[in-house]
Amino acid sequence: MKIRIPFGAALAILLSASALHAQESTDGANPPPPRPAEGSRIVNLPSADVPRAQTLTLLFTHRFTQPVQDSDIHSLYSFDSGALIGIGLAYTLIENLEVSLYRSSDLDDYELDAKYRLVRRGPFTLSLRAGENWRTQTIGLETKDGFFAQAIAGFSIGSRVRITAVPTFVSRTPGQRFVLAREKIFNVPAAISIALNRTINIQGEIVPRSGRADSPGVGWIASIEKTVLRHRFAFTVGNLRATTVDQYVASDFSGLSPKSYFFGFNLVRQWKL
Repeated sequence: MKIRIPFGAALAILLSASALHAQESTDGANPPPPRPAEGSRIVNLPSADVPRAQTLTLLFTHRFTQPVQDSDIHSLYSFDSGALIGIGLAYTLIENLEVSLYRSSDLDDYELDAKYRLVRRGPFTLSLRAGENWRTQTIGLETKDGFFAQAIAGFSIGSRVRITAVPTFVSRTPGQRFVLAREKIFNVPAAISIALNRTINIQGEIVPRSGRADSPGVGWIASIEKTVLRHRFAFTVGNLRATTVDQYVASDFSGLSPKSYFFGFNLVRQWKL
């Protein structure tokens, strides 16, 4: 039995195959540029970048509470422990202006802020960010709120590396059982982001000692991140569990040793509205 294919259908199939082959050849010759080595947030620190206008961003952060050194196979090396969980929403209202609301289960801390990109010229990007923290935990806090302001200066080296400094002022830190509340704190956290290829990045952040003689040590956190279209997933490790500005800026560790380190992850999803 002979099967007849109409001439029009055969021609359409041939044209489609030719177009697909041409597209594959073009993609091979001119692969798309790598995605940025960081999103609107690096790990904990803000990035100098702002998503495109009318972009909605959903953020989940997860920091396990058991130090890796105190865990073993029975606790799956801390993965069976409890966690400090953060949930945030951000929206780019207009070009260069992003507003966000983030809530961390650590001290039931709410963080409302706005970030505006002032300059994007060559390898240099400068943004300003300001906001307020409300700590709603009912027991054990000395202060309930605090204002913060940040300048975010990013410098790119080629298309794969960016170094960022984030001079930060916080009016009041929380103060709790192991850490006294402090006022008018200034610190300069910094970060580096490196794109290993189009979809895999590594990032590291450091929070220096905050200037007091009794400051326990330097805070740090690092991540390896996998990106796909409008998604970012980062696996983190570091001695900082805090994810809100008022808590990480003082590089305090809630009575724990700065030599303890913790696993965690960030998950980001974006939509263009």
